[in-house]
Amino acid sequence: MSRVRKWKIEKAKVKVVFRLQFHATNIPSTGWDKLFLSFISADTGKVTAKTNKANVRNGSCKWPDPIYEATRLLQDPRTKTYDDKLYKLVVAMGTSRSSILGEVDVNLAEFAEAVKPVSIALPFRGCDFGTVLHVW
Repeated sequence: MSRVRKWKIEKAKVKVVFRLQFHATNIPSTGWDKLFLSFISADTGKVTAKTNKANVRNGSCKWPDPIYEATRLLQDPRTKTYDDKLYKLVVAMGTSRSSILGEVDVNLAEFAEAVKPVSIALPFRGCDFGTVLHVW
């Protein structure tokens, strides 16, 4: 008796480095004075990067330092498309669940082919204030 092997397509691993800058708008004026952002891999659930705390002024918060995220994307050699690479961005004042302003999910594979900087606006999930996270 013999086994018939199914041909498995080998995917190419492509290393990509993303430079991410963040700015949040429509932040409520009371209760949110300093915020930080955590960059969490959906694959492992671990924080891969974290910003310093930034002050909230006039309902907006801009983090001065960018996050550099180096990751390996799997690319199908026939279709030249990348497998999803999901990350969660969490904006909070502290480490407790009650101090989280909101969170968004982003798929970095969608931006792997970008030659020029791309700006996206992501509304927070779980936030009743209409807060938006701008990433460029």
